[in-house]
Amino acid sequence: MNNKNDLTEYVERLYSAAVKKSGDSFVAEEITQETLLAALQALRRGSEPQNLWAWLMRILSNKYCDYLREKYSKPKISFDDHMLEIADERDSGTDDDYSERLDALHRALGYLAKTHREVMIRFYMRGHSIQRIASELGIPAGTVKSRLNTGRQHIKEGVNDMENYTKQSYEPDILYIACAGSCGLDDEPYSTVKYDDRLAQNVLLLAYEKPVTEIELAKALGVPAAYVEPVVERMVNGELMQRTDGGKLYTDFIIYTDEDRKTNFKKQIETADTRFNLFWKETGSALEAVRKTDYYKRQSQHAQKKLELHFCANTLIYACTAIRDEATGTAGYDYPYRKNGGRWHAMGNKYTADHDFNDGYWKYAISGEAGVEIKNFCGAKQLQLRKFDTELGGYPNRYLSPNYVKWLYEIEKNIPPENSTVGAYVLEAAEPFIVSGILKKDGAVALDLPILTGEEYAEEKTLSNDCVKNISADIRNVMRQLFSEGCVRLPKHLTSVPKWQQYYHCGDSVPMAVIFKAVEKGLFLQGVDYPVPAALIVVDE
Repeated sequence: MNNKNDLTEYVERLYSAAVKKSGDSFVAEEITQETLLAALQALRRGSEPQNLWAWLMRILSNKYCDYLREKYSKPKISFDDHMLEIADERDSGTDDDYSERLDALHRALGYLAKTHREVMIRFYMRGHSIQRIASELGIPAGTVKSRLNTGRQHIKEGVNDMENYTKQSYEPDILYIACAGSCGLDDEPYSTVKYDDRLAQNVLLLAYEKPVTEIELAKALGVPAAYVEPVVERMVNGELMQRTDGGKLYTDFIIYTDEDRKTNFKKQIETADTRFNLFWKETGSALEAVRKTDYYKRQSQHAQKKLELHFCANTLIYACTAIRDEATGTAGYDYPYRKNGGRWHAMGNKYTADHDFNDGYWKYAISGEAGVEIKNFCGAKQLQLRKFDTELGGYPNRYLSPNYVKWLYEIEKNIPPENSTVGAYVLEAAEPFIVSGILKKDGAVALDLPILTGEEYAEEKTLSNDCVKNISADIRNVMRQLFSEGCVRLPKHLTSVPKWQQYYHCGDSVPMAVIFKAVEKGLFLQGVDYPVPAALIVVDE
């Protein structure tokens, strides 16, 4: 489209002119809509009218003439006066096009059913062929053509003010919420925005770059404001959105795009490859010290591998983080107290609907250490689960709650299901835990994680912390170079984001890149053909 010609300012004038011509507000809406659609198509084809208003009025006059020709070939519809007659005519099936027009008018403008929307997006937005669409959706090519035709007709008849809509109205993006700190009592912020709640996700995405009103959100999404308002209220109450003094709304946490995540991704992988010895020299020595400890030797072979990965992940992450904190001037992490308990900073990751998650980037992703702590349970004064998630294995996050950790401990203690203190829904979760390497099944189900006492866990942490200091000195120069670029620029109104989050993705792929290089060199995790979650259980009895 020719961006020099903005049609939005002419909508009301065109509508007024159409009302004067037709004397009917419903007819005027239709004529105005047809005029704008025709104008948009002409501008996209390259038309450059010298006098935009005069050009639009010529189009409007032509559309009005079209309307008059149609008026005398078909009866005029009046919802107020002829509802019964309309119903009868629809039932008779004498005029399919007339019936379809009536159905479109009954619906709110700007909506398409999923069956039509999915073929329209694939054909017009993604450029897929009819044969490809038919194959991927498992429907005949003729059905694809029919749905395209119906979709075009609905858009022609039903979309009002198309230029006010955004991509989120027809192909919503995806927003995944992450969290630094400790979650709230009801697992906030994760529970505030569910992974499949596209409406809430796109409300947050649209309110990120600048403050907006509920009406602006509704128009951008093609959703009635009545549906947007409760979502906004939930986001504000959940402390993910804030209001300005003027009443507008904005998303109050950082959202990373694919560009943000990958700004210097290749350079990180190259750094881990070419400067591998700087990272592994101290890590490898410390790992040998772990292998000599009594708590390592008493674990099963599987559990030893998981303990090794937990130790290396912990060491390399915090060595890189130490340099990031130097670069950003961060001295400790000040997590704000939240209304429903917990202290956290939310983070968001934005993806397009057709994002390729197999592009190689996520192989090097690793979470920060997370866990659950329980006191005075089943003879244990203290019970903890500590874990990192990596490509090599992860604890299923939807089960990261006290009840599931209690159940793992009951399994270790051979407490039969009928005497379990947790609910039946917990006992039904064995399969995901087996698949992820938390449990194993050799006849009976058994725990397949390393178990340490609190004192032993502290010893592992001490070994790791000492190693972090040595590694940090070795890698300072190469990591400072990574942190000198790739900082995420925030919208001007967003002031609550801690500075370290702006540099989060400048070096976050390095730890796993080093670990994969060590595996490739045969330095650890040899002979592993099973999931290796970097997780352990800490028990003080």
